Amino acid sequence: MSDAYPIPKHPKCGLPAHSYIYRNEGGKPVLIANRYNRKDGKFFLPFDVLNSEWKAPATRPLYNLDTIASSNPSEAVFFVEGEKCADALSGLGFLTTTSFGGCKALSKTDLSPLSDRKVIVWPDYDDVGKNYVNAVKIALEKMGNLLTLQVAIGPEMSTNGLQCPEIHTLFKGWDAADAVAEGWTRDDVERLLKSAESPTFRGTEKTVKDPTSSEKMELWHTPEKETFASICTGGHVENWALDSTHFRNFLSYQHYQIDGKMLSQTALEDKRRTLAGEALFGGAEHSVFTRIGHLDGCTYLDLGDKEWTTVRVGQDGWETLKRPPIRFQRSRSMQALPFPTSGWSDINLLRPFLNVGSETDFRMVVAWLLGCFRSKGPYPILILTGEQGSAKSTTAKVLRSLIDPAQPMTRSAPQSEQDLVIAARHNHVLAFDNLSHIKPTLADALCRIATGGGFGTRKLHTNTEEVLFDATRPVLLNGIPDLASRPDLADRSIIITLPVIQETERQFEADFWQRFDAEAPSILAALLNATTTALARVSTVALKERPRMADFAKWITAAEPALGWPEGAFSEAYTTNRKSVDSAAIEGNPVAEAIVSMIADHGPWKGTATDLTKALRGLYPQLTDDSLSFPRQPNKLSSELKRVQPLLRRQGIIFTRERHGKSGQRVICIELG
Repeated sequence: MSDAYPIPKHPKCGLPAHSYIYRNEGGKPVLIANRYNRKDGKFFLPFDVLNSEWKAPATRPLYNLDTIASSNPSEAVFFVEGEKCADALSGLGFLTTTSFGGCKALSKTDLSPLSDRKVIVWPDYDDVGKNYVNAVKIALEKMGNLLTLQVAIGPEMSTNGLQCPEIHTLFKGWDAADAVAEGWTRDDVERLLKSAESPTFRGTEKTVKDPTSSEKMELWHTPEKETFASICTGGHVENWALDSTHFRNFLSYQHYQIDGKMLSQTALEDKRRTLAGEALFGGAEHSVFTRIGHLDGCTYLDLGDKEWTTVRVGQDGWETLKRPPIRFQRSRSMQALPFPTSGWSDINLLRPFLNVGSETDFRMVVAWLLGCFRSKGPYPILILTGEQGSAKSTTAKVLRSLIDPAQPMTRSAPQSEQDLVIAARHNHVLAFDNLSHIKPTLADALCRIATGGGFGTRKLHTNTEEVLFDATRPVLLNGIPDLASRPDLADRSIIITLPVIQETERQFEADFWQRFDAEAPSILAALLNATTTALARVSTVALKERPRMADFAKWITAAEPALGWPEGAFSEAYTTNRKSVDSAAIEGNPVAEAIVSMIADHGPWKGTATDLTKALRGLYPQLTDDSLSFPRQPNKLSSELKRVQPLLRRQGIIFTRERHGKSGQRVICIELG
């Protein structure tokens, strides 16, 4: 988008003195930081562009994110305090960024685009500036960034050989914008940068050998022929895809540490491709997992911390490991799980953080969450519905925080099957927020990814090479309307309707998450204990009936003792939920609802698909008036009947098809069974 984006006028404060536009990676405005001046200082009022609201969005992009995203990954990024400083350094040709809201709001900024970048933090010359850059460094280190440098600002600048312009004007709060205003040039800033790259800093890092050394790196490939490197660093092992930006930056950094100069893009790519060949044709074959894996009857959970700690869950209990026997991969969006506590734990600690209306709903939500700990699918789709103000998004974030936290926690609906597959490759749980409608093609794709089915798409920059994905993932959806109007989606879903929270019962968000963070380690431990029990009992559990998603039902039934539930509690809750799901699916499907009404009002019916179309449209015009939801052509109605038959069969409505006459005319018979 053009920089000439229309700046909004605040209803009370009017037009700002200056505005700074925060954009997404594609350059579209997301947040506008509006600065207003007054006698006692300045103040900022944020404007959320996407929602047209005078407040900052919950998740905020970095300043100049579009420029960073399109830049050379080897180019350093200056992280400064404030947009004014960022603009001043940008004017000298540097890549710069900052975050909106300062130190206290840093956690709301998505820093993941900097996880693999060289970052130079430049503090203001005051305590606030020091606190800010320290918070930035800590946040980047948690993401695994080992390339963060800090420039030294203080009286020592005049004696450290920088030969920068005179700085006798150094005062409290002095910053990068002041330096540029005093006449600093690009050369002056680059000399300051060299001071940050001092031997003192480098001495804090481990000496790195040639990255192709077998002592530092193991090259291998997956059964799908994807190439990886396992790299030993800091006492643990990390697994990186060779075609990832992270690995390219690693190669470039290692070469610089050894030779003191950067590789050209061509040389860097040649080296990467050589290593990929070694991994593919000379390396061993291993399976790779995302967040949850399995081996020899045990389940493994990647905690997502910077030490790459893994939890092994077996029939005899669970333990944390630094070097697990299986291999995990991580995405840039992955966040750390709480470190589970040993000893006593109780799943009921989760109750205060879930806005559910009944014991049945609580048990179904816990069941879905525990189902996510299965090493493989199928997984039921959890759909949270309810009016505005029923904490659907918060409930979704709580659940995901206990199995697969990521930044962001929830996303908007994917626009294509390819987008869904990309999300599934990098996440264990697929969470989509605030849906108003599910397209038929997306509904079909969600069904396949939750219960099993392959996906294939053409690999970028090739004519015939195909990228395949064959895995199952837990899916979490939330929205105001009933989302499972398609019977096949409803058949695979757990639907929970959340009650509206009264205004007098609402909680402050900061207090809510503080209490949740305190209890999360114990809640996760309770889930791990239940997983242990399920692994020990699942082979001996016998279900009286085998419902849809029978493997899931068997898993939760096996875990009942650890959850403190009486025998058969889950089966009873699941049956109740299935009935409500069927009712919601019928109400959301005009064909099914019209047939149920016709049989109830007029009894059995017999005729052709053409006759049925005319009959339903004549009897129930309000249900069948929309041509998008009620098919007009007989052949399309026949296809929809096949889709809703399992749903109607559970309501006691039976379909049969007969051939009549010499022409073999196909006749549909509908009656109560």
